[in-house]
Amino acid sequence: MKRPVGPSALPGGRPVATTGVTTWYIRHGHNPANQARQLSHKVVDYPLSDLGVAQATRLGERLAREQDIAPVIYASPLRRAAQTAEIIARYTGSDVAVIEDLRELDVGDIDGRCDDEAWAIHEQILARWRAGQHDTAFPGGEDYHGVTARLARALEHALRHPNGSRVLVVAHIGIIRAALPAICPGAQMPAAELRNCDMAELEIWPARDGITGTLNRWPMMLGEDW
Repeated sequence: MKRPVGPSALPGGRPVATTGVTTWYIRHGHNPANQARQLSHKVVDYPLSDLGVAQATRLGERLAREQDIAPVIYASPLRRAAQTAEIIARYTGSDVAVIEDLRELDVGDIDGRCDDEAWAIHEQILARWRAGQHDTAFPGGEDYHGVTARLARALEHALRHPNGSRVLVVAHIGIIRAALPAICPGAQMPAAELRNCDMAELEIWPARDGITGTLNRWPMMLGEDW
């Protein structure tokens, strides 16, 4: 008899993994925007620094030892993410598919800025989203509804792979932190960042209105030597 696909539920409605797709969400490697603390949705688009190349190479070497990696890595179009994915793909033998919806948060008028005022605006918007004020938007940018819908569309690509697959997604810290509570009901917006080339593990399934899932690990480690 075929096992049903999708989450079952604990009391209270929390989904429990059955046969979903495991998504390893990877933050891109280090790039000059990290050094300058520069907000970067479209205005700036740096390649990886030498440190970022080394981080992506190390992760690629480690992922090459893993089993059941899907044959496609999904990546943001921004150079720091696409380059990270390409380096990893050399070790895993995967193709890279660029997904526009994986782009970093659209912060609108503060895009490209690195000053304290811009970051204060950034934190104020995230605080409002955490408080449930989801119609609040970055000035000239997107609101919570847009962010969560965009990431959900991007992660639906992972569901094209067989149940039980491990799918690699290379993108950005801002969008996954902000949208995680919508993607994984019951999860909170993580207080801790993922460092460059750190990973989070999500289990996702199809849902009536797109996808749903659980957050398994933030961050996750690949073995004791990682």
